[in-house]
Amino acid sequence: MGRMKKHTISYASFFMCCVLGLSACGTGVALGRSMEPVAVLDYVVPTGLPNIMIDLSGYSSGSQKIAYLRLAQGQDEVLYFSIRDIDRDRIVFEGMFEEVKGNEALMKADFSSLTTDGNYRIECDIYGCSENFSITSDHYLLSRIQTNVRAMDSLKDLSASPQAVLDYLQAYEWYGMTDEETTQSDIVSSAPEQLVCVRDWISGSDYSESVGTEAVIYATILAKFSFLYKEYDSSLATECLQKASSIYSQSGNVLKSDSAAFRALAELYRASGDSAYAAELLNYKDYFSSPDAYPDEGYMYGAMTYIVTRQAVDKELCDMLVSTILSNAQVINNRRREITDPLSSQTGSPEEMIAYIRILMSANYILKGYEYDRTMQMMLHYLSGLNVESSVYTPDDGGAGVYCLIYGCMAELESEGKL
Repeated sequence: MGRMKKHTISYASFFMCCVLGLSACGTGVALGRSMEPVAVLDYVVPTGLPNIMIDLSGYSSGSQKIAYLRLAQGQDEVLYFSIRDIDRDRIVFEGMFEEVKGNEALMKADFSSLTTDGNYRIECDIYGCSENFSITSDHYLLSRIQTNVRAMDSLKDLSASPQAVLDYLQAYEWYGMTDEETTQSDIVSSAPEQLVCVRDWISGSDYSESVGTEAVIYATILAKFSFLYKEYDSSLATECLQKASSIYSQSGNVLKSDSAAFRALAELYRASGDSAYAAELLNYKDYFSSPDAYPDEGYMYGAMTYIVTRQAVDKELCDMLVSTILSNAQVINNRRREITDPLSSQTGSPEEMIAYIRILMSANYILKGYEYDRTMQMMLHYLSGLNVESSVYTPDDGGAGVYCLIYGCMAELESEGKL
């Protein structure tokens, strides 16, 4: 009896499967649809972040190296962490987590004594591992090369903004960028590829109708390029300088007391030696004599250009420029922990931090003492991933110009053993 029941169930099951199969096939043929149903996913998968947060840009072998562990409520306490060499698949460092003052939800891992170049990840009980990161003895040099390539690509396809081009030229002037061979088309002039890319960007850009601020920025680019390119092609440099002067004049001087105009005047004066530009620059004494003067980007880089020019300069104005930059740099340096600690409520926005870094770079350039390198390094690393959310603020597009400046400065410090 039991046997008959078993067969009856089996036959019934087989029959139902056939019916369902034929039904599905019939539907598929009649309606021209797939036999498989299409799932509708009407939700957003939340972004997952590792609980062990590292600097996503990597670390320089001689620098301080910090990571953070984000603690979960109700979990057992974790005391120790280890670092695995990914290439050799072995543990190469072990350490103990430290408390983070003012934040009980985080623990800090300091592995600064690990200086060997390589690819690593941090591991610990319960929380697993971090994302992979690198340690290199020439970390900033490699980063500078990468940003230099990105910036040149944006110059070649004309996607770089005028401001990015200006940053790129400033980086080339101060740090020389990378020593790459010249292109085949420029063997005669021996012009560096960085300047060739800017030359091609200028020739491919239409700035004839620009007015106001845009006109002043173009005038600044042309004047700076003229100064840097004159030893490779004096006729082209002269042509660019003439265009710069014409564009600045056509701007209507509506920005006569503006920082962008100050920078343009400094570049025009350095490249031409025209006393008219020198006289206009002296009109800015009133601004810099104020104790509340703050060197935004135009004033700051204009000051740097004016100070190093071989033309006749006004000593009083030079003293004002240097004093303004150094005093503001010292204020930033004194606020170091507030603006570089990823846990601080005073941490600035990416734009604010970049503005701070620009001032510190100029102060270091003046002093040659590199008093502010640590503050600048921590702000750069915050922008590159060393923060609570493990976010990365470095640009993926044509905004690489400012990072050419920053990494150029850091690479110079690194090459001198100051990081």
